[in-house]
Amino acid sequence: MKNSILIVVAFVFSFAQLHSQAPKIEYIAHAAFVLESSQGTRVVIDPYHSYKQMGFTFPENIEADAVLITHPHYDHDGSQYFSKNTPIYRDAGKYQLNDIHFYGLASKHSFAEQIGKSGNQNYNTIWVVDIDGIKIAHLGDNEVPTASEVAQLADVDYIIGHPRDADLELFKDKVYIPNHYLLPEVTAHKNWMQPVSGWLEDKEGIEQLNSNIYTPSKDNSIPKILVFKPSPLVKEWSQEYYDALASIKAGFEEYKASQNIEQSIVHLNKAIAQAPYVMDGYYSKAQLLNREEKHLDVITVLEKGFSTIADIDWGTEAKARVMLAKAYAATQKESLAYTQYTWLKRHKGIVNKNDLKEAQEYIDNYNGK
Repeated sequence: MKNSILIVVAFVFSFAQLHSQAPKIEYIAHAAFVLESSQGTRVVIDPYHSYKQMGFTFPENIEADAVLITHPHYDHDGSQYFSKNTPIYRDAGKYQLNDIHFYGLASKHSFAEQIGKSGNQNYNTIWVVDIDGIKIAHLGDNEVPTASEVAQLADVDYIIGHPRDADLELFKDKVYIPNHYLLPEVTAHKNWMQPVSGWLEDKEGIEQLNSNIYTPSKDNSIPKILVFKPSPLVKEWSQEYYDALASIKAGFEEYKASQNIEQSIVHLNKAIAQAPYVMDGYYSKAQLLNREEKHLDVITVLEKGFSTIADIDWGTEAKARVMLAKAYAATQKESLAYTQYTWLKRHKGIVNKNDLKEAQEYIDNYNGK
């Protein structure tokens, strides 16, 4: 009997060993990381949207057991790329998923006051993920951490943050992983960011990885800066998408110079044909039609866009739905306007607060009739 028990225990132990692995930190690009436990549980933090400013796409079929979002901006919230069955976490609190424990700390986005003046969401959730007893914090786009936040992150082993001296100084006893910088090795597209190389020039203890995957350890007693390579799955925008952006720019420049809506629309129709898999052309065309108060045309264009395009970033979708709701209301299609405003209300964590106020007023008025 005793031998049988020993055999069963040995089998279970061998099975567990067979199905365990080293935990890992996997860098995708920009601010997107995958944290994977030894048991294979995968948490994705801050996936970005493929067709907005970055210059490169988010890889298809990234597996995730959960997705954590620090804040609802296009370069941190591409949560629509994951299955509807994948849990999405945005709010501060304590959570557990399989063998991974994680918690969110409520903070503020950098320049929160300026962002908030226009009604835009300015919150930021700092996520701390515990994989196999190793704690990894992703700061998102937070302001310089407060004394309280630093204290709450005292037992963290790895910090993922901006290339910012103030953060590095606050967490000098941690392993620091910079993110959120330009990737010239991936794309020729220029945006508001700079390569990380300039920030690294006067730093010590830098380890330039030859991979986008790293095995973290609590035994790593030498604080240093870890610089990852982006994932080989990340690809630059296609030429057709660059061409579509050029057509959109030409359309707006034509309208600004001549106020000729017909000729401007020619450019925007071209953009739709060049990149029919994105909302850019449809939304831009609707913007110009809206300026001319061509409400029925706005409705036609946006309905077509929403029925055709699955890949829409949250910010563009929210603004397009506000425009569509107003066009419906202007043409006495009140029930359809109500539907759009209720969508906005359901997504209150990502929608401009001024638009939410407008939506609530419309809903209250509609229900009061």
